Amino acid sequence: MRFLLKLLLWLIGIIAVLIALCYATGNGHLVKGVRYTYLMGRSGPEIDDRDFFPYATIPAQAPQPWPRDKRYGKLALSDEQVRQLNALNTAGFVVIQNDSLVFEDYFGGWTADSVSNSFSVAKSYISVLVGIAIQEGRIKSVQQPVGELLPEFDAIDPCHGKITLYHLLTMSTGLDWSESGADPFSDNAKGYYGSDVRHLAMDQPCREEPGKSFDYISGSTQIVADILQRAYDKPLDELVREKIWAPLGAEHTAYWGKDRADGDFKAFCCLYATARDFGRIGQLYLDSGVWKGTRILPREYWQASVTPAAVLDHGKPNKRYGYFWWLADLDGKPIWYCRGFHGEYVVVVPHERLVMVRTGSKWEEKNEEGHPKDVFQWIAIARSLAQQHPA
Repeated sequence: MRFLLKLLLWLIGIIAVLIALCYATGNGHLVKGVRYTYLMGRSGPEIDDRDFFPYATIPAQAPQPWPRDKRYGKLALSDEQVRQLNALNTAGFVVIQNDSLVFEDYFGGWTADSVSNSFSVAKSYISVLVGIAIQEGRIKSVQQPVGELLPEFDAIDPCHGKITLYHLLTMSTGLDWSESGADPFSDNAKGYYGSDVRHLAMDQPCREEPGKSFDYISGSTQIVADILQRAYDKPLDELVREKIWAPLGAEHTAYWGKDRADGDFKAFCCLYATARDFGRIGQLYLDSGVWKGTRILPREYWQASVTPAAVLDHGKPNKRYGYFWWLADLDGKPIWYCRGFHGEYVVVVPHERLVMVRTGSKWEEKNEEGHPKDVFQWIAIARSLAQQHPA
């Protein structure tokens, strides 16, 4: 009995030393990370982790339910399509065509009312807010130096002075943020589980000249969110509610996660919403920045955001990224999409007037063009459903 007590005390002591070491080395995020992953039988962030962190509520103030296409409720997935969707832990699958809800289905206990983490789909919402800020005169243009909008950014490091809003939006800042969804010591992990995401993003050193190369770093979005909050003197949740959630008629309350209760929003991720409501940003982009006849985004900004940024991507001209939007080709025609860490997608197929939303907790490796293979799998299923015409 005495031996077991000594062993327990030793274990407690070792754990205490490890925790102290984490904080002493600037890795205090590991404590929270372990608590909300490995100690809960998880290996990393998940789409249902909203309540692990502080968050702000974004209410649905003026709901505009999706019109239902005459085919709604009459279309069905094949057994093979269900197998494919389940194989990668799909939570929700929604198809919208010609401004109307055509099909939706949910898996694994998820429903139309369930909110899930969007992860980096949230970045596209930040892009929308930038376009609105330019339209409203809060920001002059995307070419504005960050230091004009956030003077403290230049003061942190002289190399920051060359970085513009355009560089942030196109992921070409040259900043040295470590982007990884698997490395517990990465800046992503520190931002997700840490308690000072603003300082983490603002304090990044420069690795190369801005404007040269596409280098996807989540810290860029965090800095843009700071710019927006400074421009409006309002917190991110209020901006999303006022500029996006209410005008686009969201049906359900959404939530945006924070690094601590009195801290900053984790703008690079962590917008929790329903699959149906995620579809609204896709419809907005399908209609060139217009929602039900009202222009939300300047047309010039909308067009630029879905045009490949003039930077290099692994030594070749960039073809796959605009302003926090991913770009691809389908049958030789352009499509645009938002994407998140576990295969959260909002896809816009303009030539078929189609929007697809897929939420879930697994995705496949990227192809040679840098796009996850499964996104085209989900697009194919959405297209097959949209082409069905039941008697």
